[in-house]
Amino acid sequence: MKNPFTHTPGRVGDASISTTLEERVYENFMYPQPSESVYKISGIRGSGKTVIFGNILRHYKTAEMKEGGWLVYDISSARNQIKTLISYLLLEPEVKTALLSEKTTFNVSIPFAGINAGLNNKTDYDDEVRLEQLIGILIKADKKILIGVDDIAKTEAMTEFCSVYAKLLRNTLDNEIEAPWPVYLICSGVYQNFYELGEVPNLTFFKRAAELKTEPFPMPAMAIKYEDMAQMDEEKAILYAKMTKGFAYAYQVFGSAYFEYKDKGEEYVQKIAKSELFSQCYEKIWKELPEGEREILRIVSTGPKKRKEVLEQLKGKGSYQVNSTALKKMGLLVDSSESYGVAEITLPFFGEYIQKFC
Repeated sequence: MKNPFTHTPGRVGDASISTTLEERVYENFMYPQPSESVYKISGIRGSGKTVIFGNILRHYKTAEMKEGGWLVYDISSARNQIKTLISYLLLEPEVKTALLSEKTTFNVSIPFAGINAGLNNKTDYDDEVRLEQLIGILIKADKKILIGVDDIAKTEAMTEFCSVYAKLLRNTLDNEIEAPWPVYLICSGVYQNFYELGEVPNLTFFKRAAELKTEPFPMPAMAIKYEDMAQMDEEKAILYAKMTKGFAYAYQVFGSAYFEYKDKGEEYVQKIAKSELFSQCYEKIWKELPEGEREILRIVSTGPKKRKEVLEQLKGKGSYQVNSTALKKMGLLVDSSESYGVAEITLPFFGEYIQKFC
């Protein structure tokens, strides 16, 4: 029997648990003039960002959405996003038709976009101009464009792309109400990377864009999946669900380990699951943290600590206020009204990982 749980980032798997975050995007984009054009899906590594990102893109790639004029482009964060998007756009039938409409000069004029230079086979146009013209062709053909970037990071190419996208947001249709161009951006990433991009002087729109934060999976939903997919009894399913603290990657890893190794006993299953969790997720999270934030996590690795206790042990090693706030925004420390004045790690067994390996 196939293992219903998956270790592959972004893969839904048979034991997937749906969230309500996607519905917020779908509802917004149903309107003729959506209130939001950009969504940032943020969360800790392993919290299910890429799954949510993929679900949204797949939704708009369905036949029904295509009939409604939706075009979806999943762009790599590690390449030149502008050049990649231009290459995708050149494959669209409407673009090919427009470029071939005047076979002699390949001339295409988009007056409503404020560009009249045209495209031809002799002129080497700037990528920004070319991108705007090609998108203008599709907008004129009643298309809606959704651009997706997973695991976003501040690079020179990404900064340039976001700057050009900000310009596209200012373009309007050539109609009575001058509605904005239907060009939307969905991106996922960790808090640090979103923060760095948002601090670029000309990317104010990105800093203020709507943020969808991943949330822990509900305990009942996980327990039911463990019962159905891993053949656990109810009591054990609830125990394992609580063990994961709702962390998406831990949910998959513990389910997979139990499915594969339950005959070898509970201790072995948990040992395998924690080994996977530590090496494939926590090691990377830890490496990306600055020393000031690591110091706070070391202090609270043995359990929740009051602010006063942490300050006493810090002994001036960095600002508690600044670093604890950053850790809460990342999702590594509990951030709620009930947790006020107390520092507590959110991730399952992360404290154990820190004590043993950090």
